[in-house]
Amino acid sequence: APEGASAFARPPSSGASSSSSGAPSSALAPRALQAPGVFAVARPLPLPWLHAAPAYAGGLGASQALAGGCWGPGGGGGVRHRRGGIFQAWVRPQEKAALRAIKDESRLRKHGVARYNKRWRSWAQNRVRQYQLPLPVTLTSDTALMDATYMTACVQKAAALRKHDLHLWRGFSKRVLELKDEFLPEQLGYILWGYGKSSFLDGSFYADFVPTIKRQLPNFQSHALMSFMWCMKRVKWQDKDMLRIVAQHSLDSMDVLRPSDFIKVTNALAGLGLSDSGLRIALSRVAVSKLEQCTAQQFRDAVHPVTIGCLWTDDVVVYLLERFRRIFITARPMHLMKAYEAAVVCRVQRPDAWRALSREAKQFYVRLSQRHIPDAGREPSPMHWDVSRHLADLGEAHRNAFRWGPFHIDIGLEELEEDERRRCLMVDTPASFFYGTDEYLPPRLLQHKMLTALGWDVRRVRWDDWSNLELDSEKKRPFLTNLLAGSRPVGEELSDRPGSKPAEAREKLRKFREVLRRAEEEEQKARESRKIDFDI
Repeated sequence: APEGASAFARPPSSGASSSSSGAPSSALAPRALQAPGVFAVARPLPLPWLHAAPAYAGGLGASQALAGGCWGPGGGGGVRHRRGGIFQAWVRPQEKAALRAIKDESRLRKHGVARYNKRWRSWAQNRVRQYQLPLPVTLTSDTALMDATYMTACVQKAAALRKHDLHLWRGFSKRVLELKDEFLPEQLGYILWGYGKSSFLDGSFYADFVPTIKRQLPNFQSHALMSFMWCMKRVKWQDKDMLRIVAQHSLDSMDVLRPSDFIKVTNALAGLGLSDSGLRIALSRVAVSKLEQCTAQQFRDAVHPVTIGCLWTDDVVVYLLERFRRIFITARPMHLMKAYEAAVVCRVQRPDAWRALSREAKQFYVRLSQRHIPDAGREPSPMHWDVSRHLADLGEAHRNAFRWGPFHIDIGLEELEEDERRRCLMVDTPASFFYGTDEYLPPRLLQHKMLTALGWDVRRVRWDDWSNLELDSEKKRPFLTNLLAGSRPVGEELSDRPGSKPAEAREKLRKFREVLRRAEEEEQKARESRKIDFDI
């Protein structure tokens, strides 16, 4: 700008003369604005001057030269928001909605983290951030050239990036078995976390790898021990001797075991069926002192229905339910649902512990049972839909995949029995059993026991029985009729069948998958035949 020229357009003073149209005199217009080709920035006018925006010469009309507008190259005639905002002429509706959503999310994150102490990432992702191997690796490198350190970093990186490539993980598994005696205990912890995160299921890999882990277990620190049990829980691996070794090692290394890792280990021990009463009592003795070291966020995962029903003594149960009442503001819906189910389990199976709770704690869980807890529900499996279709063919009115209190029920029948009990069908897919066995998982056993104790007549459709019927509807309908006939005793426990050999279990699983594939093909053909082609 020329010497002495002002770079800002100042509002006229109260004593300045103006024309009838509100335009200032030429003496008030800066020379920088009068000189052609000179860029100047206009400062926003105060609120009293917004109604009398000046219209300067140079081709700018009154509608374009709004207060706060930028007259330089690329600028428009927009008004800058008084409190932050966007320095643009106009904001499109979609952009306005996006900006409003970003602002609302920013406010929600601020209040959610600062006030309610909530986090936005899952536990597994937070674990990635806390325990990240900085070694730069290439996942597609030749596995034969990888040593133990490089292999550990590859497994951890592939799991953290959610690489669900079967060919990749099979190559990793083959190399891990070749190097299994060269890994350090810390490296084994990272590898086990990676396999648990990816949920890679290969029975032969775990059968060869778990004995090496059991030999190295006395040298495991907190993170490696937690990763091992979390991985075994994710793949539903059954090894009772392994559970005893882990429980004893946890007791021996209790001083160096992190409180959050202690919660993960005990939840996995209960979920995999630790049955040694001596170890369960010993863990209960040290549980309260260890849980006292937890923060509110870490403590949320400690209130679990399976541990309350299958692991802890009454003293620990009372402590867990009493403390959760005080920190529930940090809980997410999944934690509230587990606490609700844990309270029901305590009320039914631990009446002495329920009576020992304070009046405020009982009222809290009663109110929790009455509030709405968001729950996404469960998507029915193909086997579930097949059972439902054949029930409809039999004329049985039923409801699919609903929640009754804190419990999920697969199929509920509308017709009441003579004793006014309701019947329900639970569809037992291979995920209801230990990997490669016919034994039910402890959570399934607890669910069956709770439903029967609360008045349900529970019938179960096992995947191996259903696959033996193949696609023959003439066999499936009589099977369901016999299954629904009669009445079962109240409080009936779910019993396992005699165990089959691993080869037989693999063969039955292969047959079940083949039946599902054929059923899907038949359904696809039926949909194609019902299509109407409008040749216009």
